[in-house]
Amino acid sequence: MAPISFIKKVVFRPSKAGLGKMLGSVERPVLEALWEKGSLTGRELYEEVRRSKALAYTTVLTTVGRMVKKGSVRRKKVDGLYYYEPAMTRTEFERQAASAVIKGIFEISTSHAISAFVDTLSQWDESKLNEIMGIIEKRIKAEGR
Repeated sequence: MAPISFIKKVVFRPSKAGLGKMLGSVERPVLEALWEKGSLTGRELYEEVRRSKALAYTTVLTTVGRMVKKGSVRRKKVDGLYYYEPAMTRTEFERQAASAVIKGIFEISTSHAISAFVDTLSQWDESKLNEIMGIIEKRIKAEGR
């Protein structure tokens, strides 16, 4: 199965926490509910989102409708009810989000981006540098360079 890509326009909010860096304040709890529960009706989805954020039913469904148009959520009709499900797993989303952000940073300056990444990673968890070097070496060998 080919990877699904819905991250076309990236809005990165560095000051936000976790997935809030890539998702709006209503989109995040919608996707989190769908990743946890799977397929939900509009009413069920609203009830799940409402547990973490006080929102109107129409706000949640309007946002979900936009997410369907963007491709991050799928909608199917069964016995007269619409069911919503995530278009990709959380892992797939996180990978695409990371890729989109990194590509955007590389467009500014590849060398500065790599230097900043190594510096930041060294401050955060220096043991990860060896892991990354191993990944790079495997990639180089696999491509026969």
